[in-house]
Amino acid sequence: MEVDFIHKNECRICGGTDIVRVLDLGSMPPANAFLKKDDLEKEERIFPLAVYFCKDCGLLQLLDVVNPKILFGNYHYMTSTSPPLVRHFVGSAAILAKKFIKEKSDLAVEIGGNDGVLLHELKNSCTVLNVEPSKNIAELSRERGVETLNEFFTSDVSKIILRKHGPSRLIVANNVIAHIDDIQDVFRGVSELLTDDGTFVFETHWVGNLIGEGGFDQIYHEHLCYFSLRPLIFLAEKFGLKIFDVELIPVHGESLRVYAGKKQKVFDSVAALLNKEKELGLHDPETFLSFSKKVEKNKKDLTDLLTRLKKEKKGIAGYGATAKGNTLLNHFGIDNKTIDFISDTTPLKQGLFAPGSHIPIYSRESWPRVPDYFLLLAWNYADAIIAKEKEYRDKGGKFIIPVPEVRIV
Repeated sequence: MEVDFIHKNECRICGGTDIVRVLDLGSMPPANAFLKKDDLEKEERIFPLAVYFCKDCGLLQLLDVVNPKILFGNYHYMTSTSPPLVRHFVGSAAILAKKFIKEKSDLAVEIGGNDGVLLHELKNSCTVLNVEPSKNIAELSRERGVETLNEFFTSDVSKIILRKHGPSRLIVANNVIAHIDDIQDVFRGVSELLTDDGTFVFETHWVGNLIGEGGFDQIYHEHLCYFSLRPLIFLAEKFGLKIFDVELIPVHGESLRVYAGKKQKVFDSVAALLNKEKELGLHDPETFLSFSKKVEKNKKDLTDLLTRLKKEKKGIAGYGATAKGNTLLNHFGIDNKTIDFISDTTPLKQGLFAPGSHIPIYSRESWPRVPDYFLLLAWNYADAIIAKEKEYRDKGGKFIIPVPEVRIV
């Protein structure tokens, strides 16, 4: 019998048990478990959401692991509905093709490639394969003309790919390795599938941004790991890979892009980022314990503001039915008594209700009313959204940016 979740007692990268809990967000539904109207009267499944720090390798992680079939079986997140993310991946595809693809026959595999935006751009340069576990999203990828394997990527799946397609010169994983519990098996599979001169390129949110200019709302059940470079080096070396280059990129606040391979020369960027992380205290659990106090101050500041605005009879809606937004709403106890509705561009989410808070989700074209304020739940795209909604602002509408500090624009 499958269980809904398990609690682990050791680090998923190094196996260490010298682990300290540094932030507890309570229990809440999975951040992408959007509800149909018929589901509102049913009891929602909730799971603990607490963050732990491994003193041995420095990994920040969740140890309460929700069954991935619950999280990803019928997924609502689509890359193609986020214009800034589409632009990012279209640009990334051009760079990857130029730097790492040598021949049309080269194979590029994307782990968790969602609805195929990046590989659609790459497929004119090489053979592409998307390994996407969500059935509904995998079908959208195929409709885009991208060969798609509807599976979770594992070392067993890598062997299947190897037998059918041969080794891969390029393996990509964007905003996905943090979602995987058995991350060691993924790196084992990558190492087996990658050519000797091939490159594994992955992007993941960077824990330095999480505790700095980013927000705690990047923490949710799908994100099992919050990476700094040090534990990633440990993980890569365990499977015969070495991280040879890194860069911080302005995606989801600030993300870490990592380049790994088997024989490449290591660039100075690796040592530079390790030094930066040490200076920021990312190897010290006290840094994250202090961060938890910052989260509670953020909670008080935002709920006090929303309470005042409601007393003034102001209309408040949410902007962006994001996973991070659902973490914020549920931890802060903000629901449909405070937020009238959420505006979102994702067709799969429109007509549904946010998990926990039960706030209805509308398209931009079907707002039931124009609110005085939008709580910007998709704060990582603040500049693009504020520019897009110039007409709304010109008519007096305002945005509340909730993290890392509350401000009105």
